[in-house]
Amino acid sequence: MNRMTDFPVQARADYDWLLPAALLEPYHLTHPAPWAGHIPFAAWLMAVAQPRSLVELGAYSGISYLAFCQAIAEQGLMTRTYAVDTWEGDAHAGAYGEGIYASLRQAHDPHYTQFSTLMRMRFDEALPSFADGSVDVLHIDGLHTYEAVRHDFETWLPKLSERGVVLFHDSNVHRDDFGVHQLWAELEGRYPSLHFPHSNGLGVLLVGAQQPALLRRLCDRSDAVFQREVCRVFATLGARLEVKAEMMALQHALGDRQQHIQTLETAGQQRHRWIEKLDGDIRSLELEREQLRAHLEGSQAQAQHSQNALEQAQAQAQWLAARQQQQDIKLLALQQDLAQKQWQIEQQTQQMQALARQLSPLWRLTDLLRKCKRAVFRIKQKLAPYEPALVRRVRHALRRKMRQAGGAPIAAVALLPGSNRHYGILATAHTQFVAHALARVLRKAGFEVSLFQDMPPEGFGLDMYIVVCPQMFKQLPPGERRIVFQMEQSVSPRWFTDEYLAILENSLSAWDYAPANLAFLETKGIRYPHTFLVPIGGVAAYSQLLQDCGEPALPEVEPGCDVLFYGDVNAPRRQEMLQALQRQFSVRIEGNLFGDALRQAVRQARVVVNIHYYEGALLETTRVYECLSLGTPVVTESSADIHLHSALLDNPALRVTPVGDAQAMVQAVQEMLQLQAQAPGQVQRGLADELARSGQQFEFMVLRALYALGRIDTAQWEALTSSQPLPGRCMVLSMPETVRRRAHFIEQTLPGLQTEVKVFDGVRYSPGWLGCAMSYQYLARKALQTGVTQLEIMEDDVEMPPDYAQRRARIDGWLDAHPGEWDIFAGLIAKIHPGTQVLEVQEQDGETFVVLDRMTSMVHNIYAQPALEALAQWDSSMRDPHTNTIDSYLQGRAQMRVVTTLPFLVAHTTDMDSSLWGINNHEYLAVIYKAEQDLRQLVDRFKQAQGR
Repeated sequence: MNRMTDFPVQARADYDWLLPAALLEPYHLTHPAPWAGHIPFAAWLMAVAQPRSLVELGAYSGISYLAFCQAIAEQGLMTRTYAVDTWEGDAHAGAYGEGIYASLRQAHDPHYTQFSTLMRMRFDEALPSFADGSVDVLHIDGLHTYEAVRHDFETWLPKLSERGVVLFHDSNVHRDDFGVHQLWAELEGRYPSLHFPHSNGLGVLLVGAQQPALLRRLCDRSDAVFQREVCRVFATLGARLEVKAEMMALQHALGDRQQHIQTLETAGQQRHRWIEKLDGDIRSLELEREQLRAHLEGSQAQAQHSQNALEQAQAQAQWLAARQQQQDIKLLALQQDLAQKQWQIEQQTQQMQALARQLSPLWRLTDLLRKCKRAVFRIKQKLAPYEPALVRRVRHALRRKMRQAGGAPIAAVALLPGSNRHYGILATAHTQFVAHALARVLRKAGFEVSLFQDMPPEGFGLDMYIVVCPQMFKQLPPGERRIVFQMEQSVSPRWFTDEYLAILENSLSAWDYAPANLAFLETKGIRYPHTFLVPIGGVAAYSQLLQDCGEPALPEVEPGCDVLFYGDVNAPRRQEMLQALQRQFSVRIEGNLFGDALRQAVRQARVVVNIHYYEGALLETTRVYECLSLGTPVVTESSADIHLHSALLDNPALRVTPVGDAQAMVQAVQEMLQLQAQAPGQVQRGLADELARSGQQFEFMVLRALYALGRIDTAQWEALTSSQPLPGRCMVLSMPETVRRRAHFIEQTLPGLQTEVKVFDGVRYSPGWLGCAMSYQYLARKALQTGVTQLEIMEDDVEMPPDYAQRRARIDGWLDAHPGEWDIFAGLIAKIHPGTQVLEVQEQDGETFVVLDRMTSMVHNIYAQPALEALAQWDSSMRDPHTNTIDSYLQGRAQMRVVTTLPFLVAHTTDMDSSLWGINNHEYLAVIYKAEQDLRQLVDRFKQAQGR
């Protein structure tokens, strides 16, 4: 007999409200078992209400939430579901570990992520993610005290739609401080409602006025007989599932107990073997003790003999000590006599000098001049901090004139107005190349620059200092006038003491040459926006720069050796590789060479080899680019960050060999020597190209840091970077100092793209939204200057779906087929402005193209020439973040034709933080989802108006 179809006709009519959905067989049954008794009603409710959105407050193990998700999936509903929970526990559920959340994810993620989201946060924190009137079904199952449940209901009530239904679990629990039943008693009379007393109770409250007729019938409290029958039927259907859940819980508990017993048995066996081993060890120790006892007796006899010899030696020592004491007395007398003679000599010398002063007018004159000089110097030291800027400029100008008269070449410097003009660069002897490169950029920017290798005698009186390797100096400029350039490798943390980290943190800013170092410093609390990436680059025309810095020019030299290595040769790995090179070539090894002597040695070598001190080291770019700037090719070991130096890998002036492979380095040196002999022009062109490329990058990054720190203004920034090239036609906008975001894009997103994407180091400025807008303005102007009429820019937190390549090909085809008919293609729109108008809707190749009159989002866009011209005209002097952020600015532009697709082409990476606003991207999920739904409604209205 079929229980549903074989009822009499009248009986079936009485149960016409009972739908097949109530017979759902759940895949996921966990503790707490009582909720299993309500799964039939949950599935029935989804079939009847067909909600657009469902929110569950307090998902715990997911027994109820996964039942909702299963019902939605099986019924093919277009419902978006959200489970909000911290998954940390509360006063009623108790605290629990990560296992609960991990188990839920394991059951949830493979099946429901296309419409379901797990929001790990507190209930109140989730409120901003949902618009008022957007939630159709709300299930409240969090902390069950009266105050907590009432708070949850009242705070989420505005979020409920006209179809809103609220479910209260544990409404029939009257123990301890459970208060759901108390709140239910207050609410059930205000709204149509239905209360299931079984399985700890479930209250159903129809808050919205627009409800399906069948649901209103069940919640009609005037028909008590019908409601009791409904409760009985659902209690009967749910009893089996509740028992099944309890049986599964007992089976899991039994399995855990059996596993525990097996573990104890295994431990017992191991303990037995351990006791047997101890017994054997005890027997061995007893035998060893007997042997030691015999040895001890022999040692005692030997010790007695040694004691006798010691007593004789002590007697001899006492005699020698007495004799030494006599000698000391004689020596003391001689020393006293010598001191007396020296005093007499000094007295006679002073008398002779006094006599000479009386006899010689010239002595008296020079003595007076020496006293005046010392007095003037002391006064100068005291007044140095108060010296007016004009006086200091005149003094330095006179000093330059005097040096120039003496033959020292001095480059002309254009001084800037104000007090931000004179920079000092403090660098040790082994980092002078970096100091010279910095001086070149600073002088190009109009600053007066002085170079020091130690604290200047007059103190730190200049406007600003850049200190290279600050840990090498005993005294440093004040923190507010000090930029530090960190040059140590984080692979060896010995330099990164608390004192050194404090120096980095308490400076105006901290610069570093390697992203890996920035990632390490971030773990120490030194992070963006305090840090700046300034990668070392080459210097073209280095000989002229040396003369500008007061150093000798580079003379012409003849090669004196095949290979040069300079650095610490105490590392065994370096010694092994150098020995292999010495067997094949003439090798010069220098361990302590700096300045002009080092530069001459590099120029006299045909090849310089770079061998790491540490096996996992970063690329020593300072050494590499100094050698290339001096005109000498380099053969280097690979490094942990070699992937960041792809331009070097293809350059004929440099060879990279595997780490620790001596034979590979020998072969690379041989190839480099052959290339120099056979095609010297190719090597020199490679040198010139890399010096130009890396030098431009170094200059840009130094100017970028100075601009962010307010050391140069906008007009200077634009003038100084005008010669910088456009990185490419498809770019990702990224801050190298936000290491995690950039690494995620390069490692996760970039490999999935079919086109070449260049990474652009975004302009830095405070507040961050200005720097972001300046980045777009900068790229747009570069594009227009070089004649580029279409530019693609994405941000590094963009997420590409699996079908991105296929959809992108169709989109590119549409854009190419409609030239001049669009200004911006938007891969994602975060918010649909209330005044947005749909201009056109086209269906092509399975894609829906929507043309709008405005947009808001910069995550992934393609800009045609009108949009580039608009970006280039953005005004940085307007500092209102409500109207002049770059997306708000574009949105306010009239006649802007924006093309997007439904659904959107790309998404937002949710596990990243915004570098502008400091919030997690997860908060954008609901906003973007709403924007897509709003756009669908606009498209539907447009089609209706067009009669489609």
